[in-house]
Amino acid sequence: MNVSKVSGYLSIIGVIIVWGLSFPLSKLALYYMSPFILTFFRFSIGGVLLLIYARGIVFGKKEAINAILNMSLFVILLNLAINLSSNPALASVLIYTQPIFVVVIIRILGERINLLQLLGVIIAFSGIFISVDSGDFNIGSLIAVLAAILWAIGTVYYRRNLIKESVTKLNAFMSLFSALFALPTIGIDFRFTFNVYGILFAIGVAIIAQAMGFIFWFSSIKNLGPLTSSTMAILVPVSAYVFSFLILGKIPSYFQILGSTLALIGVIISQIGFVRLAK
Repeated sequence: MNVSKVSGYLSIIGVIIVWGLSFPLSKLALYYMSPFILTFFRFSIGGVLLLIYARGIVFGKKEAINAILNMSLFVILLNLAINLSSNPALASVLIYTQPIFVVVIIRILGERINLLQLLGVIIAFSGIFISVDSGDFNIGSLIAVLAAILWAIGTVYYRRNLIKESVTKLNAFMSLFSALFALPTIGIDFRFTFNVYGILFAIGVAIIAQAMGFIFWFSSIKNLGPLTSSTMAILVPVSAYVFSFLILGKIPSYFQILGSTLALIGVIISQIGFVRLAK
């Protein structure tokens, strides 16, 4: 195995760890502030760090639309889902069903899909319904699914309009633009308890989820390619369950374990279908 492959696998392991850790950390930060304030913290601090890393930005109308779909509205919904969910790890599973909705959207748009992708969609949706059984389903679960759908729409938009742009510079712009986008939303729920722990948790989310997560993500895509990276990133919800247990003491129910496992298996099968279709 060459050096670039090793670097790529180490980077995707970094993605799995830091993005999984960000879910319980966000839950802790949300004890002290509203989802809208946390979103602003994440984008403003993380955006500056990404700007330094990327050494520039790319911007324009399409980039702004992409930022709204893939970051601004998506992260607002993500934080709302974490805030309203009993277990942030369940929210992560529902959000990471995004590839399934990508398959549905591209089929609606007339693109070809194969049997593996269709099978993956059926299994993943079965897992979603089991995960959010009558005892676990709440508004947080619904918002998490909406976030996954929005992320899928943004992914298709990016693939069709911005695939040739510099990923690092685009994400630096998206983060900074999203900070400006999120700023007016603070007035919706201006809940903020000035507490050292709360501020540290929010800064931690910004550094870990927005800056480190995307830096690791860029490196993994560069060295492993988008399909391998996307497939391995499905392990983020597993990491989120582990960290939610270690940090918050959250123990998933049997329905959550079974449903989450089925949902992730469905996503993996769907991703394999993408690989087969690309050959």
